[in-house]
Amino acid sequence: MSCGGNCHCNEHRLEVKDHSKVLLYEPRKTKIIKSQRLGSRHHLIRIEAHTDHEPGQFFQLTVLGFGEAPISIASHSKDYIDLVINPVGSVTKEAIRKKVGQHLLLRGPFGFGYPMHYFYNNNIILVGGGCGVAPLKGVMDYIAQYRTHYRKVDCFFGYRSPYDSIFTKDFKKWEKDKVFDFTYAYSQAPPKFTGKIGYINGYLEQSGLNPGHTIALICGPPPMMLSVVESLKKMGFNDDQIWVSHERHMKCATGMCGHCMIEGKYTCKDGPVFRWDWIKDAKG
Repeated sequence: MSCGGNCHCNEHRLEVKDHSKVLLYEPRKTKIIKSQRLGSRHHLIRIEAHTDHEPGQFFQLTVLGFGEAPISIASHSKDYIDLVINPVGSVTKEAIRKKVGQHLLLRGPFGFGYPMHYFYNNNIILVGGGCGVAPLKGVMDYIAQYRTHYRKVDCFFGYRSPYDSIFTKDFKKWEKDKVFDFTYAYSQAPPKFTGKIGYINGYLEQSGLNPGHTIALICGPPPMMLSVVESLKKMGFNDDQIWVSHERHMKCATGMCGHCMIEGKYTCKDGPVFRWDWIKDAKG
């Protein structure tokens, strides 16, 4: 996987499929076919959509009269798109009020996701924190569909409490069917809780996983991702084995507004997924 340290984002475009063509530049009316609560804070909305997208990309969700917000894709299907929404603003709060059969507006997909075919024949480690688990669910859907292309897959997911867990039923089924292995940790567990308490990077370090032929994909709050990268480095991982999904306050999704710039790189266009050696020295 090493390239001598001379990598840049152009390599990203060369290594992944050509999915840089945005399918929907203007908002398109899409029907809600599923709506449900996830955990204590999040909400899943499934949109009927026949589009080609990669794990890690995102759509711009529009609610007329309220604005739009970038939402990561939490599925991998040509028939629908799962969006996991944390209702913290006017757009997202209004979006989860919509019922099955009603419509939302979408444009996208935008950005570059995880180059899944570049990881063929490797072990995969997925590390997610909070709502950062949602984009990794899209990665998991992809791997489950092409399971023979990958070796062992270990998932390390951290939440504030068990009540904040998302996709619990899906993960239990995958674990029962031995598709993936799971480790969960909770930083604010309730009294008498018998599971793992603390931050997920500690349990990652204790796992004893070997970095040979292994790729780590991380998504979560920036402080959590930095801690996980430090843990992976202690375990012997190289920078070019680590991929992060960077969170920035994206607005236009086309690189025009500059809100999401990271020292010359736009999260919405050059990311949101970056290999660690491409952005490790970026500030801001």
